[in-house]
Amino acid sequence: MKSENRQCQNCKKDFTIEVEDFNFYEKIKVPAPTFCPECRLIRRFAIRNERALYKRKCDLCGEEKILIYPSDSPYKVYCFSCFYSDGWDGETYGCDYDFSRPFFEQYKELFDKVPRLGTIKQGFNTNSEYTNRVSDLKNCHLIFASNQNENCYYGVSYWGSKDSMDCYNIHKCERCYECIDCYDSNGLKYSKECNSCIDSVFLLNCRNCQNCFGCTNLRNKSNCIFNKQYTKEEYQIKLSEFKISNRNDLKKIKKLALEESLKHIVSSFIEYHSVNSSGNWIKSSKSVKMSFNCDNVEDGKYLFGVMDAKDCMDYTYWGLHSELIYETCNLGRQCSSVFFTNESWDQLIRAEYCNNCFSCSDLFGCVGLRKKQYCIFNKQYIKEEYEKLIPKIKEQMNLMPYIDSGGRIFRYGEYFTPEMLPFAYNETIAQEYFPKTKEEVEKEGYRWKEMEKKNYTPTIVSKDLPESIDSVGDNILNEVIACEHDGKCNQQCTTAFKITQNELQFYRTYNIPLPTLCPNCRHYERLLKRQPIKLWHRSCMCEQDNHGHVGNCQNEFETSYAPENPETVYCLDCYRKEVN
Repeated sequence: MKSENRQCQNCKKDFTIEVEDFNFYEKIKVPAPTFCPECRLIRRFAIRNERALYKRKCDLCGEEKILIYPSDSPYKVYCFSCFYSDGWDGETYGCDYDFSRPFFEQYKELFDKVPRLGTIKQGFNTNSEYTNRVSDLKNCHLIFASNQNENCYYGVSYWGSKDSMDCYNIHKCERCYECIDCYDSNGLKYSKECNSCIDSVFLLNCRNCQNCFGCTNLRNKSNCIFNKQYTKEEYQIKLSEFKISNRNDLKKIKKLALEESLKHIVSSFIEYHSVNSSGNWIKSSKSVKMSFNCDNVEDGKYLFGVMDAKDCMDYTYWGLHSELIYETCNLGRQCSSVFFTNESWDQLIRAEYCNNCFSCSDLFGCVGLRKKQYCIFNKQYIKEEYEKLIPKIKEQMNLMPYIDSGGRIFRYGEYFTPEMLPFAYNETIAQEYFPKTKEEVEKEGYRWKEMEKKNYTPTIVSKDLPESIDSVGDNILNEVIACEHDGKCNQQCTTAFKITQNELQFYRTYNIPLPTLCPNCRHYERLLKRQPIKLWHRSCMCEQDNHGHVGNCQNEFETSYAPENPETVYCLDCYRKEVN
């Protein structure tokens, strides 16, 4: 078997299917994809709503809740308690498979009819109503995709953290603010890709540093400013010159810190204790290719946000001891042999084209089932009937494919069609990582949701906010602040926002000026500081002979730094020799 070049039926760009890909498809008995890797990723992202919350009534208990579907959505939506209650049974929606109609047309009818889970939460969550895709939170507000946190506000992917705000992907951190991809740190502000750092500001890719300011690529240092060593006394005197508690001064220092960081080299990709891997943000993994945000994964490709999994491809989010997963999103906890599925967990085994199914096995085209086996379109079969029907349905899917409004053909082996997705494109993380305009979204067959009209009027514009938190009185809690972007961005701007009591106390405790952007715009601005979910083929820019090569390093690699970027990008080997 050889590699093949094919044209994506969605974006029309060429892409390559490698021999290792064909081997995986043969192993799980699915056809090769017709969408390119990026279009497949976007399609999975477009089914995951993390941050869009709505106040509405549960369709079973009638109580008003905070859910991820607006009140005008065409689906029955149940709150967490009702969805997992004995008050309904997904099997009552079971129906026969109609061999005279395309599979996806029938599945959409079932998909729209069965009640769906209105918010994704596990464990015990206390005083953390405005959250989603979380577990075991206490006193948290507007954090998402997070686990075991206390007193954290605004952001995504907080893990085992406390007393932190406006961060993205922090693990075991405390007292952190505006930090991105930071681990085991305490008292860190405005920093990125740092590990085990304490009481520092504006750090980039530093390890085991304490009391440092504006530093890049430092290891085991303290009392440094812009990578220059000072005594403890000199550091304190020099540090007092930087007035980061004043908003205008803070903007100037942010610009200076960025300019200083660009004087230093960067690694082709961020990895920890991983081998034979490519992508970015890969930890403790082996043979994980073209993947991002993965931890403890073995033999995977085209992954995003996966942990504790093996032997999987085109898998987006979760894992937890799962294997043989393909073209699936939001799946985890000891699942195996699951393809073309969404929002399912807890030992889902041998399942295809499922949604909201838990603790089941041998399902095809099912929605909202629990502890079931041998079901097709939510209808129960005996083992022999089930095993006889499945090959016939797959054959019929190929002979009678579904053709969407854009002319794309969906046979067996394709993920859900854009028309089937339960959320508008700009309600999902697809808009966050691959932002598009309304016109682009609708042209590709996805839905676009117009921003709801707000029933508030700003009482203060951001430019009139006090420059320092010392000048902010408690009356700010009554103000409606106009977002600096004023809805003129493509970042789901809410146009205005309020300051909460806990938030105000945080700013006062850590001497941070009030924000001028709404939480949505702040989130998008953080994402812009991360490298994109794309890779470019490049060569190492190292020219130092003491790194084991004469003249320019000849190593080539895939990196998320585009060729036109200003950073000096080194291969992993040269970077480690220079920095570690």
